[in-house]
Amino acid sequence: MKHCIKEIREKTSGMSRREACSYVLTYYWYHLLGAAAAAALIVVFAAHYGFGNQKPLFTCILVNQETDGTRDLYIRDMFAEKSGIPKERIEIDSDYQFSFDRFRMQGVNESSYEKFFFRWRNEEIDALILSESFFRHCKEMGGSFYTLEEDGTEGLELYMDEGQARAVVLGYDRFTEQVTGQKDEKLLLAFPVSGKRTEESRKFLEFVCDEVGL
Repeated sequence: MKHCIKEIREKTSGMSRREACSYVLTYYWYHLLGAAAAAALIVVFAAHYGFGNQKPLFTCILVNQETDGTRDLYIRDMFAEKSGIPKERIEIDSDYQFSFDRFRMQGVNESSYEKFFFRWRNEEIDALILSESFFRHCKEMGGSFYTLEEDGTEGLELYMDEGQARAVVLGYDRFTEQVTGQKDEKLLLAFPVSGKRTEESRKFLEFVCDEVGL
């Protein structure tokens, strides 16, 4: 680039400004086009990776629940208000419906099963709202959940697994009842050990328990 600038200066040294501009546009237009394209790519890359695609500070996935983007955004905004986390950095996602074991569903995107466990392995999931049967399935697949501490869980119905509290019981899973007819399936809130944002998870536990009146 420095060579081109030097060359242009030498060849346009005796020209007027208008003549110099005409000369550059005639003989160096491809250089200008290349420079403009490179600059545009830099701007797009910076916007996408530097500003517009920041990783979430907290992610909660609702598994095999009613897919409702409006509700998800409402939960996100409410949690952002109470936690102080920017809403743009919170992800609440219910777009995970799939079959597993004896739980069979029709007309859903089964690829979300692989996507779910891919995100689990990549440590991208901080909290889960899931059925008791899928909680057990995750354990069979090698997943593990944090043991809930006594501090902050007083008065809550805790889900015991191998003698330790591993989840909070939110109630009964109405979605599973609609699919299978099983009325005693528990709906749980649990936190995968792979999730690293323990402080944000603690805030979410408090938020959910306040909202559902536990």
